[in-house]
Amino acid sequence: MTRTRCHAEGAEVTLRSKKMVLDFTGDCDGAGSAGIRLAAELPDAGGAEDGGTVVLEQNAATITQPGGEIRLTAREPLRWDDGPVDVEFVLPESPESTVLTVRGLVVRLEPAGS
Repeated sequence: MTRTRCHAEGAEVTLRSKKMVLDFTGDCDGAGSAGIRLAAELPDAGGAEDGGTVVLEQNAATITQPGGEIRLTAREPLRWDDGPVDVEFVLPESPESTVLTVRGLVVRLEPAGS
């Protein structure tokens, strides 16, 4: 399957009750419902859990910060073909608690050759 560069700018992200706006870049399969991997840098305000990266995939998210890495599961698979998307990610062993929420994710494919 052909992978295409894509991006999502200005997504509202809430990570452990901390709100921020992030720009994601990565690649998509072009089909809209599968094969997506987007990454964004987390802001570093100097705290123990600041900085790092968040990676979104269809069914999961990975957050890497100075204190370690956590892998989250999507409550529902990430579909990016229907305009703005809202998705929640939880710890697999504690699905009642949302760790990461992404709102207003609009994925756009980059033109070939850019």
